[in-house]
Amino acid sequence: MADDIFLSPEEQDERARQWFKDNLPALAIGIALGLAAVVGYNQYKDNKQLDAETASSLFQQAASEINDSELSDIDSQVSSLKEEHASTSYAAKAVLLKARQLSVNDLPSAFNELQWVIDNAPEAGLVHTARVRQAKIKLALGELDEAKKLASHTPTQGFESHYQEVLGDIALRQGEAIVARNHFQAAIDALEGQQDTYVQVLNIKLDRLPEPEGQLVPEESMPETAEEAGSDT
Repeated sequence: MADDIFLSPEEQDERARQWFKDNLPALAIGIALGLAAVVGYNQYKDNKQLDAETASSLFQQAASEINDSELSDIDSQVSSLKEEHASTSYAAKAVLLKARQLSVNDLPSAFNELQWVIDNAPEAGLVHTARVRQAKIKLALGELDEAKKLASHTPTQGFESHYQEVLGDIALRQGEAIVARNHFQAAIDALEGQQDTYVQVLNIKLDRLPEPEGQLVPEESMPETAEEAGSDT
């Protein structure tokens, strides 16, 4: 209090003792709660670390088996990750591996696994990867409207080129070569000049497109006279 400065040292000591006596229970509870919070947070961190390490181990097992053989059975690891570590990126990555396996001969099941990733993955990149693959599955099944709906998703968050590529594939399937060309070019432009294998693939798709109808023939390839035109026959 403000009048403490007018008290003698003995009176100040007595007031301090009385204050501690009156407030000791509250102080004890506060200290206990503080310690409990620290202990609880440390335990939470330890549990999260253990959860991540377990999930990582399960994912590495699945990935290792996939590397050994594309037909390896990874159901056990994937199921454990889904049930016990669904909120980790390892679970989503393992399900992506499983979906890749299923896409060989069971596209609908692969699609469903990818939906699990979209619903549960903690990272946007994993969600977009799953959605792009879903669009490709719908394209493979001939369900073009559904494929286009998936590939038209926004925001793209760095996956613009992949979505544009699928939209180009859909347009090509629909016989719209000019539209396909625009999408493939947009996919290349979204990569901002990166010279990698993916750019090469997109360029190959562009090169394989039929030329737009009505395109003018270059002047140097045109005969100058009727006689010259018939000279090659």
